Amino acid sequence: MLSFNVNITELAILLSILLRISIILFMLPIFNSAGVPTTVKALIVISISIMLFPVIRQNIKPVPFELASLASVIIGELIYGILFALSMLLIISAFQLAGELIGFEMGFGFSQTADPMTGARFTVLSVWSQLLATMIFLSINGHHIILKTLVESFKTIPVGSFALTAGLFAKMLLLSGMLFILAVKLAAPVLAVLILTQIGFGLMSKFAPQINILATSFPLTITLGVFFLGLTLVFWGEAGAQSFTRLFHFLANFSK
Repeated sequence: MLSFNVNITELAILLSILLRISIILFMLPIFNSAGVPTTVKALIVISISIMLFPVIRQNIKPVPFELASLASVIIGELIYGILFALSMLLIISAFQLAGELIGFEMGFGFSQTADPMTGARFTVLSVWSQLLATMIFLSINGHHIILKTLVESFKTIPVGSFALTAGLFAKMLLLSGMLFILAVKLAAPVLAVLILTQIGFGLMSKFAPQINILATSFPLTITLGVFFLGLTLVFWGEAGAQSFTRLFHFLANFSK
């Protein structure tokens, strides 16, 4: 007869690893998409946890099985996972906001599509900007850096030891400000052209009221918007790479 001996300590260490990885990966903007089946997400989390177990097990504190201690550990890990995922979501949302601003000025507010990640409705250009940010993130091997940072977090922030501090709160506020600063910087060149175009249409309607400005403005604003957006895509790539680099530095010094 086969018999299995389960080491409770080793099992508790594996559960500690699984707890942090599952919370963070299920909340990351790219990984939490509704297009990825839950079964696939669970298999990926379990596979990563099992692969990391023999590498980092000596640095992991076993998860407690007492109800009060376990609840405290889970709450701390939830807060850490939320802040970890939120910091990355802020950068991607900056691209999304820039696309939303440009799309609104171009007249794409009449045509909206559902975002597969959140289920909310955005303009087509906003969703495209979000996909562009994702491609920039993957092109600089951001997924490798995120996994590396996640593994190193077991040493810098042991499971169950995370706590909110005034310094961390200030860092999150500073990172949140990047959402609007980066969005305005990305959208500013195209918005300037489109605003000047709208001023020109306003003068035209004043001196030639017989022209139907509403019908004639859409083709021109869309053409100018797409043209100048194409000219600024190089700067979008550079700004995105710099922003993600700052994000990686922030995550690496999360607890400092």
